[in-house]
This record gives sequence, C-alpha cells and structure tokens, in this order.
Amino acid sequence: LPLANLAPKCHGTYVLPSRAEAKKFVKGRDVYPELYDGVNLRSIDFLKLWHKLDKPGMFDGLRAPQQGLFYIKEWIRVNRVSSPIVTITIRDFPFDKARNSNVLAWAKFAKEIQALGFCPVIVPDTSSAFDLPDCLNDVMFFRECSWNLGLRLSLYESAFLNLFVPNGCAALAIFNPRCSYIIMNSLPKGSNTATEESYQKIGYSIGDNYRFATHSQRLCYEPDSYENIQKEFNRFWNDHKVDAQTELTRQ
Repeated sequence: LPLANLAPKCHGTYVLPSRAEAKKFVKGRDVYPELYDGVNLRSIDFLKLWHKLDKPGMFDGLRAPQQGLFYIKEWIRVNRVSSPIVTITIRDFPFDKARNSNVLAWAKFAKEIQALGFCPVIVPDTSSAFDLPDCLNDVMFFRECSWNLGLRLSLYESAFLNLFVPNGCAALAIFNPRCSYIIMNSLPKGSNTATEESYQKIGYSIGDNYRFATHSQRLCYEPDSYENIQKEFNRFWNDHKVDAQTELTRQ
C-alpha cells in the first residue's frame, strides 16, 4: 500500500474483505494481470514489463510525496546541510548475503567524500538499523528512512547521488526518473538472485544500464571495493558537477 501511493498514476486504493468481493469489484473493468477471476490468481508478467521499457521517458514512474519532500527540506535546514547529499544505502540481511554491502569500504569512502565537502548520509538496512559497526561512526545517519518508504524516496529524490548495492530499496530510485544512482556490485559473486541468467532473462547483457535509465542512472558490475566505489563516484562527479552546483544554489 505505501508503494502504490508513490505512483502518480495511482488515484487511490481499496482494501476488500475477500476474493469474492474482489471478483465483484473487477467485473467489467480493465484488470492487470489479465483474466483475474478471484480463484485462478496470476502473477505479473515481469518479462513483458522489462521488454516494453526500452528507452528513457516512457513512464512517470514513482514520485516522492510533497509532504515527504517538505520533511527533507526541514531536515536539511535543521542539520545545516550545505553540501551535495550522497546517500549510501546499506544492505545487511541474512538472505543472499553475497548482495550485502562491503561496510568497511563504504565507511572509508563516506569519510573521504565528507572531507572533500560532500554530505554522505547512511540509510541503514531495516533489519539492522540499530546494530551498525563502529567504522560508520562520525557519518550522518537517517534511520527514519529505514521504516518509511515515502520519506526514503523523498531523500533519494533530493540527493545529488544515491549509492546502492543490489537490493529491493534500490527499486525506488530505479523507477524514479528524478533520482540519480549508481548500483555497485550489480553481479555479486555467489548471489542466488542477481545472476547473469537473471539479466539474460530480461534481455540484458552484462555491462548494460537499464534501457529506460536516464543519463544519471548507472549500473556498475564491479564489486563494491573502496577503489571501485571511488572510481565510479569520480566518474559521476566529473559528468554532473554542474548539476550539483545548480541544486545547491536552488536550495
């Protein structure tokens, strides 16, 4: 439900008491997935979705709520943030550990860009938001975003750059044309889900960005080592430093 409300095309949601009521509700309406009859449930055809999204600007995607953007502006004001915000979303979860963040590398990178005048902001994993290693001390945290999708997306949309490893939260930025992102370690060794076969299934070759991605949305297939993170960040900064200066002037 919170995710549905982040889609501009969504004009409301219904919570129905039973499948029988759902069957009555959809009668005579266009429904996706097709042929929903309340008994034979059908999953979404993700392959068809990925194949249709073959260039930028095809969809409105997700959008941060206005109230959430207001909260982020207040957070920026109260914390006296006057530098380009770079979010780092940490993945630290027992399932498919190959996709977890290299926390030591991210901590070293965060402190480096902080010394260079950026404002790194850590968004911790929801499951371990209160159990973070000491190496992340002295870096700003935004734990509230771990439990609120609207606030999380508002932070991502307000940031100069968002940095991820493969995880579900990255989808908020992937499907929001207003978010800039780099997803490191997009082909993690030993992963159960982020595999070469999974990219081939949706029609992508290793090394490609998503076809609907904007010029400020990138995939990196190298591991999230400090050197690789630094290299990708520097490349992004060289391409977009003017955008950062413009955003700071607007704020």
